[in-house]
Amino acid sequence: MLDSVPDYVSYVDADITYQVCNRKYEIETGRTREAFLGKHVVEFMGEQGFAKVQQHVERVLKGELVTYEDRIDYRYLAQQDVQVQYAPHRTKEGAVIGFSVYVRNITAQRRAEEMLRRQAQHDPLTDLPNRILFNERLGQAIGRANRIRSQLAVLFIDLDGFKQVNDVLGHESGDQVLRDVARNLSQTLRSNDILARIGGDEFVLLVEDLQGLEQVKILADKMIESITHLRTPALQKVRINASIGIALYPDHGSDTRMLLVRADEAMYQAKRHGKGCYFLYGEGVL
Repeated sequence: MLDSVPDYVSYVDADITYQVCNRKYEIETGRTREAFLGKHVVEFMGEQGFAKVQQHVERVLKGELVTYEDRIDYRYLAQQDVQVQYAPHRTKEGAVIGFSVYVRNITAQRRAEEMLRRQAQHDPLTDLPNRILFNERLGQAIGRANRIRSQLAVLFIDLDGFKQVNDVLGHESGDQVLRDVARNLSQTLRSNDILARIGGDEFVLLVEDLQGLEQVKILADKMIESITHLRTPALQKVRINASIGIALYPDHGSDTRMLLVRADEAMYQAKRHGKGCYFLYGEGVL
């Protein structure tokens, strides 16, 4: 039965020597299981490997059921995520005389979970963060800015003329334009700036560690230029531009909702002013 299990299963006594090993040990090492029996675990794991798990071994020998996750190399698969469980074995009097070991490969499960998490937090068309992830990152950034008394900016970006792209060229071309816009905007940013698509033709940008308003103006200029001069086959018959609204923390809001609302309001001010420009909340076109 143990040999039919596709994971490591063994029994280790109180001297930390193998008393039982299933066939998985043979498959992964190329050695017979008899080579392990009666031998200290360090002969299988190596001194560095054993040092990593020694604290868990000490806990199970005190009578605890121990479960933890790790990453190990298999014979043909490197860096696999595993869940390890040590279950103490007691005498009738309650003394721990050994423990069973079960090591299960959970790499596929973890990758599936990561894929689901990414799908829940990213826009499927552009692969940018979505509104959910952006709000989370913005909340974290506000916390950091509050601690170190720094300033941050939220830029709300709306594409001017995008409806005509869909009307004239169709939604497939519109989708390609959105992907191209996302790619071009991303190339204008620093590595720690966060650009998200929050719906339709609306994007939002978070800029932390703001060094002054001039920095925002330069960035907004680059973003408008990037969109205005976008070259893609889908835009041979029509042209798009961008209106950008800017809100600053802590000047224009102290929480995620208020900053987004004020950046959105500033964006509509930019549209009313003639589009293709950027507007700072409460002040005007920069």
